[in-house]
Amino acid sequence: MKNLKFVIALFLFGCLSIFAQDKKFITYKVQQGESIQSISKALSITPYDLLKLNPDVKDNVKVNDIIIIPNNEYDPLEDIKNADLSGISDKDIIVDKYIYHEVVPKETIYSIIKSFNISSEELNESNPFLATDGLKIGQVIRIPLKVDALQVEAQDSKTQPYLVKAKETKYSITKKFGISIEYLEELNPKIAQNGLQIGDVIIVPLEVPASADDEFIIYEVQKLETLYSITKKFKLTEDELLALNPEISAGIKEGMLLKIPNKDLDEKPVFVDVLPEGKELKIAMMLPFKSKRDSLNFKGDRLLNITTDFYFGALMAIDSLKAQGLSVHMKVFDTENNKDVSRKISDQVELQEFDVVVGPMFLSNVKVVSNNLRYGKPLIVSPISTKDHSNIDNNKLIQERASLENHTEKMMDFVKKNYDNQDLIVIKNDSEKSKQQYNRIIQDIQALNPEKEVMILEPKDGYIKPDDFKVFRDTLERNIVNWFFVTDDEPAYLGDVFNNLGVFPEADSLMVFGFEKDRNYNKIDNNFLARVNFHYPSNSFIDQNGIAYQKFEAAYKRKYYTFPSSYAVEGFDVTYDLLMRLATDSDIINQGVSERISTKYDFIENTSGSIINKGIYIIKYDGLEEKVIRSVNQESTKLLE
Repeated sequence: MKNLKFVIALFLFGCLSIFAQDKKFITYKVQQGESIQSISKALSITPYDLLKLNPDVKDNVKVNDIIIIPNNEYDPLEDIKNADLSGISDKDIIVDKYIYHEVVPKETIYSIIKSFNISSEELNESNPFLATDGLKIGQVIRIPLKVDALQVEAQDSKTQPYLVKAKETKYSITKKFGISIEYLEELNPKIAQNGLQIGDVIIVPLEVPASADDEFIIYEVQKLETLYSITKKFKLTEDELLALNPEISAGIKEGMLLKIPNKDLDEKPVFVDVLPEGKELKIAMMLPFKSKRDSLNFKGDRLLNITTDFYFGALMAIDSLKAQGLSVHMKVFDTENNKDVSRKISDQVELQEFDVVVGPMFLSNVKVVSNNLRYGKPLIVSPISTKDHSNIDNNKLIQERASLENHTEKMMDFVKKNYDNQDLIVIKNDSEKSKQQYNRIIQDIQALNPEKEVMILEPKDGYIKPDDFKVFRDTLERNIVNWFFVTDDEPAYLGDVFNNLGVFPEADSLMVFGFEKDRNYNKIDNNFLARVNFHYPSNSFIDQNGIAYQKFEAAYKRKYYTFPSSYAVEGFDVTYDLLMRLATDSDIINQGVSERISTKYDFIENTSGSIINKGIYIIKYDGLEEKVIRSVNQESTKLLE
């Protein structure tokens, strides 16, 4: 294929002056006083586009410089307009009313003229060398396009004709050109009615997104989006976005296709917040306030603090949605953290009137409520439990926090994607949890490089001695990154691991992967976590310097005269995202990925048919600072204004 393109390039260069009126690009001699800016303005293109055509021009041009410019008289449709394209393969290239075809084995002059419906005279006239050299495998020959009745009309200068090839679908073409199926059908009304057929000539965007290395994605600007909101959504500066999309210097418009760095390549689209007018929702909250007690001890009762903070955050979300026009009716029930009370509440006929029930907090109570409401109207949301919910048979149950199994899967996906022949070391513990985690990951780790041994470091007499680490370290290769995998969260085990790895000499490059980071890590020196480049998955991450969190914090302090806890942020995120989605559609799974203040939401169907959020962050230590490696980042910056 490269050979084909090279031959075409040489041929076109030789014919440039003869067929200039048919060329997409022509040469131009720079005149006195002209610059890149003035030339691009005269051609109605951006300086960025002009410099792309002339990579040898670094800053500006000089008088008498010869540069390449777009030919304003060129009609891109003329290449295939009214042409019979039935014989074209996916390796053929169409330029200037000719097909450039690379000869493949078993092809003959006869088969070519039959396939392309031309005469031998036409073939020889376009390829004089055939008379002397004959037809050879690998040759590039030029075949004139034949006129047919097909008519293709471009809607604007930003579109081009495209030939539908075998196995191509509307979906694959929209992915290729970075557009929606709706936009493709808008460009081609016939395919909306008649479907897509092999050999169809359709209209597509002029430029194909560069995605060979998956470095970028193409994003379609949604209604009411601004330059500011898009930069926040994808964690970009305005300068970064403008550098990739110079055309937006004149402003952002709905439907624009933007090139965005691929920080998180999710198959699902980004969920866009759009509240329909006149929408009403009813939400019930089942929380363990234990309000029937004689007194409430906020200082000594951690559960009461968690519950109250979560509830206050939920109220902030409801206030925000109401301010945007959503009508929300909420009722709160106190479960007292008791299964019998939870069962009685869920037995009430009144609960069937609600669209969603948030709570109870704990899995045992969630099971009771889920069983009672299995065939009812409301969705049941388990808001904070990370335990396995897959044994609960209810397709209306939503688990908002991913389980340890989900974390392990996400972490191993990240490891597989980034592995590059590093040494692999798994650190075991004697606990049952460590054994289970070891069994989950060992086959995947061994499969990363079957030719390289995975080293196992195990405790002796209940703990790993410093001398064990020293002896083990002496067996490792120098000048290579060593990847360690932590399989437990038991405090003594974590102390053994990080207190020893954290003092390895600078010559040893380490990276440690965990599968959770709970309160037991609070006793580990952050300098050691930073030293070993610790990576871990998490259901949530609060960027306290982010605009979304700062606005939430300011609004929360105004209302409650204190700083919000992580549970207050979670109460906001769960309630806001859930009601925004329900206001749009009851289909939670297929709405796309969203990101709120601290949580990413990517809902899938669980093994039992229920719904689970697999929006998991991979977080790393960058020095003493924790950072998210990948993020869709749909920040709700406008929500609390």
